[in-house]
Amino acid sequence: MQSRHSVVALLVLLLGTCALGAKLEQVHIAFGDTPSAMTVMAASDAMPAAATVLYGTSATALNMNQPASDVRFFTAGNELGLQYHLVFKLQKLVPDTLYFYQVRTDTNATAVFHFVAQNDNLDHPANFLVYGDFGLPKGGFTLPRLVAETKTGKFDAAIHVGDFAYDMFDHNGTRGDNFMNQVQQYAAYLPLMTAVGNHETAFNFSHYRNRFAMPGNGAASDNMYFSWDMGRAHFIAYSSEVFFTNGPVQDQYNFLKQDLIAANANRAERPWIIAYGHQPFYCSNLDHDDCTTSRSVVRAGLEDLFFEYGVDLVIEAHEHSYERLWPVYNETVTQHDYINPRAPVHIIAGVAGCNEGETTCINPILGSKGPWSAFRTAFLGAYGYGRLEITNSTHLHWEQVLDITRTDLDQMVIVQENHGPYKPL
Repeated sequence: MQSRHSVVALLVLLLGTCALGAKLEQVHIAFGDTPSAMTVMAASDAMPAAATVLYGTSATALNMNQPASDVRFFTAGNELGLQYHLVFKLQKLVPDTLYFYQVRTDTNATAVFHFVAQNDNLDHPANFLVYGDFGLPKGGFTLPRLVAETKTGKFDAAIHVGDFAYDMFDHNGTRGDNFMNQVQQYAAYLPLMTAVGNHETAFNFSHYRNRFAMPGNGAASDNMYFSWDMGRAHFIAYSSEVFFTNGPVQDQYNFLKQDLIAANANRAERPWIIAYGHQPFYCSNLDHDDCTTSRSVVRAGLEDLFFEYGVDLVIEAHEHSYERLWPVYNETVTQHDYINPRAPVHIIAGVAGCNEGETTCINPILGSKGPWSAFRTAFLGAYGYGRLEITNSTHLHWEQVLDITRTDLDQMVIVQENHGPYKPL
């Protein structure tokens, strides 16, 4: 099999784009409904008469094709943006195999990109880039780091924990187009798995619902809640925004409960359960957000469920700061280490670089720490992202990388030998 590390040398030959007609851009991929599937998306400014993905294991022989399974058209908050979003579902991929692909319509074609199909080896140490609250230009500190990390071939996916572009609908949708063209630099090569944030709520989440295509096991959730597997971990994406937008709170709760029941039945194979959603349960910030209060509606809606079914790690964002918590439940810290935690561990990773007001977007945490706060950023310029490794059935490793130094700001290892529902405190 051709090594994923040899791909960079080939790219010099493949960067040309066949510009023949309507625009065709914003290419990105995501894990599909099964481990042997991959979803490809692209955007156009016109309805194509035909659209397909050509793909294969050789860059010079794209001998398989997959027609579009869906063309999404939307104009709400997107009057000047590209309004046709194409979805292609590649199936029956060979695990851990390098594939090259190109999106084609009847009038245009993209450059040739590549990805590695999902590794089905449970003992493969799975690695992820993790971040939230990412817009440009302030996210310009993080963007080149994500691109460079992707080129190493080490990572299996990127996880964006809500708040995109600031905002997708700005300038009648052209900001969303510009943002997706920038993240194409890594998201066309590395599956981009998402969660919805509060900056996606406009026009009934139209940009988020139409620009992404996550696994469909959340039924009609439109990317709002769903789950997927990788290595020894089961991942669950949920919406914190249902609690603030008259959203389907009960529908999501029912999905999460059934998904967690199934995940617990499968813990011999995938012992780690990792949930990720935008707004935190707890935080040390002083901005009067939901997580700063003892009456957090997100925490009231989900904390008991996550404790009952033994969620190991909860990754959040929203606060433009980084904070790592001790294992905590019901505002009670169970211990001051990560050896066999007796409650979920939370990480707030909202420092990728937002773009609110076209200005600096880091909020130092200046107030007193909550008793559950183990580490937090208290300075400007702490832009960065996380590296998450599911090492094996018992060990999980987290690093928070500081953009300006390209070094670790923080590290954590969770050792859990007793995966499963937590015992009552």
